[in-house]
Amino acid sequence: MSRASERTREALVEAAAVVFAEKGYEGGSVRDITRRAHANQAAINYHFGGKEGLYREVLRMAFAALKESDVLDAERLDSLEPTEALRLFVRQMLLPLLKRSVLARYIKILNWEILQRTDIFQDLAMAENASLVTSAERLVRRFLGESASAEEVAVASLWLLHQGFIFVRDYEYLTRPPHNLKVDDSFVERLADFLTRLLASGLAGVRS
Repeated sequence: MSRASERTREALVEAAAVVFAEKGYEGGSVRDITRRAHANQAAINYHFGGKEGLYREVLRMAFAALKESDVLDAERLDSLEPTEALRLFVRQMLLPLLKRSVLARYIKILNWEILQRTDIFQDLAMAENASLVTSAERLVRRFLGESASAEEVAVASLWLLHQGFIFVRDYEYLTRPPHNLKVDDSFVERLADFLTRLLASGLAGVRS
């Protein structure tokens, strides 16, 4: 592959990550991606076989970034005290609010998968063993106990996974009138603390 071709491929992946983070897979158009990458659809077809292949590559990079950061790794969460693990999970899911790190962008893409699950994600998550659902389920079971039914764990895990996404999705609502909140590091830390208290109380209440 020539250097020019390699640069085009990298630009497409970078552009796709931005577009998919903002609009999800269904809403992210090839036109938006090619415009941002200064490329054309033929380049997407050449390098990735189409939009699906490009999205698959972005998801691979997202999983790799999560593995490298180790922040949502199920085994790492298992090593922490339950409430501490819960707070770490919640805080990382809120990172897209800060809109500045590559990891935050990838987490936002995975948040879209919570709302609009794709077969591409499902297949790749199984292959990569990097599903957020696995971490959420293991974390939830630590609060509910081993006697919790599969149904209870599934419902509670879905509830947990949606908590951060609600605030990421409604970023504009938080920052505009009538609230005019300043969404910065301090806000994210306070929000993580508050949500952790609510979630820990709710999960503990189910067990009792």
